[in-house]
Amino acid sequence: MTQEMRQEIVKLARELPDELLAEALVFLQNLTQEAQKTQPDNSATIEQSEFDKAMAAYQVISEKYKNALRELAQ
Repeated sequence: MTQEMRQEIVKLARELPDELLAEALVFLQNLTQEAQKTQPDNSATIEQSEFDKAMAAYQVISEKYKNALRELAQ
């Protein structure tokens, strides 16, 4: 995983509400475990397509949370 990917994960994790953060971490852990099963000789990497899916999901969740907060603030 590149430094840029790690920074993006941290950025998105900061934007998530606490109640969604645990679920997001479990999802990332599951992706890592699946990658280790399919690529036992290179367990430190996650397939890029799976990582992209995870990042897209986190962005959607983060945007929904932000929009909900904006609506509540009005």
